[in-house]
Amino acid sequence: MDFSEAERKRSYQLNLLIGLIGGVFLLAFGINALVDGKFLLAANLILPAVVGLGSLLLMRSTIDLRYGKNGVSLAASYLFLYLIISGGVEGTGPLWCYSLLALITFLQGLRRGICVVAGLTVLTLLLMFIPNLPFAIAEYSILFKTRFIASFLALAIMALIYEYLRAESQARYRLISSQFDKASRTDDLTGVANRREMNALLKMEYGKFMRYGQTFSVIMLDLDRFKHLNDSFGHGFGDRMLIEVASRLSANIRQTDHVARWGGEEFLILLSQTNLAQAIKVAEKLRLVVADIESGELPRRQTITASLGVQSIEYAETVESLINQADDRLYQAKNGGRNRVVAQNVYHSEANVD
Repeated sequence: MDFSEAERKRSYQLNLLIGLIGGVFLLAFGINALVDGKFLLAANLILPAVVGLGSLLLMRSTIDLRYGKNGVSLAASYLFLYLIISGGVEGTGPLWCYSLLALITFLQGLRRGICVVAGLTVLTLLLMFIPNLPFAIAEYSILFKTRFIASFLALAIMALIYEYLRAESQARYRLISSQFDKASRTDDLTGVANRREMNALLKMEYGKFMRYGQTFSVIMLDLDRFKHLNDSFGHGFGDRMLIEVASRLSANIRQTDHVARWGGEEFLILLSQTNLAQAIKVAEKLRLVVADIESGELPRRQTITASLGVQSIEYAETVESLINQADDRLYQAKNGGRNRVVAQNVYHSEANVD
């Protein structure tokens, strides 16, 4: 499971838990008010509880977080305004608005949270300070109103700062997670896929082959006499050559194909939806690409060549046998004089391309 999927799962579980607790809590208060004969209060408590819990059920059935976040936030905003207007029980209703504010900003995040806080602040000011409204509103003293607005804004600012820091922390975590994920799949020196990533890609291609019959082929490429070049001109030169070869191989295959550093000076090229005859042509092209590295990039007019072994999944039972057969043909190319392609054609005979 990658980071984004894990984060989404955690967010889903947390929203579900918070919404359930709030909905059940509110529903219990509504039922208690109903038993006490406070029908208006009961209705205005049970309604948002039903809306919130209903949105959670919708979120659960669709696996869409937006239904849960927006449904619970809408219910909380309705309850917020109702408590301001009615005063709740003996004028204590606004005291619950602080927890509702924290809940809404948590669910909506920083940007939407700012909009919600601004909207609720404006509505609260209008409700508390505009006289002669067309509907009845609880009586609050001027001292209570000013202190409530001041403490509400203070809490809102702290909640938004927390959301900002949380968003920044998550962004850094995503970046670090992405960098670690890329590092785990990429060869440090050349920047192409590493053996682990290639094995995963091969597994995916094999799955497509088994399910849909989509053929794929592999090319095992090894640089000739690379140890001699390293010993003669140093490992720094050898590293530069590996980087150059990897770059040229990547530039001369399709976007649907993949290059991996298989080990040392050995590369594995995965050709998707490619049969053996097509793979042989690609291998010969790559052989020439390596041999075409300009002499100016090599000291003392040295040349660099590669030997290549090719095989298609059509002639192998498993991915492991496919790799082994390509590796065997690579060594046949080495033993046959290097700087050549060896493959098995449809007649299962050796095919050497010089």
